[in-house]
Amino acid sequence: MKRHEALIQLSRDHHFGLLLCWKLKEGLKREIPVERMEKYIDLFYLQNLKPHFAEEEETIFKVLGEEHPLIKEAISQHRTFKKMIENGFKSPEEVETFRALLELHIRTEEREIFPEIEKQATDEQLENILKLDHPELKEPEYEDIFWK
Repeated sequence: MKRHEALIQLSRDHHFGLLLCWKLKEGLKREIPVERMEKYIDLFYLQNLKPHFAEEEETIFKVLGEEHPLIKEAISQHRTFKKMIENGFKSPEEVETFRALLELHIRTEEREIFPEIEKQATDEQLENILKLDHPELKEPEYEDIFWK
C-alpha cells in the first residue's frame, strides 16, 4: 500500500504489531503458558505500543480530530489495550482477545484511518508531521522465544 511519506514510519511500526499478533497466535496454538506470553506482551507494550499510540494521538489523529468516529474508536481501543495490560492476562482467551483486537486495530488504521488522513490532511499538516522526530520501533530483545 502506497503511503504518504509522513505516515510511512507509523505504517512500518504496524509491521511489528502484526508480528506480535502472529507470535501470540503461535503461542496459543502451542498452548504456551499465559504467563510466558504475558511477559512478552508487557515488554512489547512498554517499548512499542505505548509510544506508538501516544505518537498517533499527538500527531496524525489531530488531522481528523478526536470527534471523528474512526479516531474516537481508535483512541478507545488504545485505552482498552492499556486496561488489558494493567489487568494482566489470566487465560488463553484473554490473550486471544488482546491479539484479535490488536490485529483489527492495526488493519483498521492501515485500511481506513491512514487513507482518510491522507485525503483530508493539508500539505502543511503533512509537512509538520514529517518534521517530527519519529522514534523507530524495533523488536524487543527477549530470550523466551515461545513462538518457535
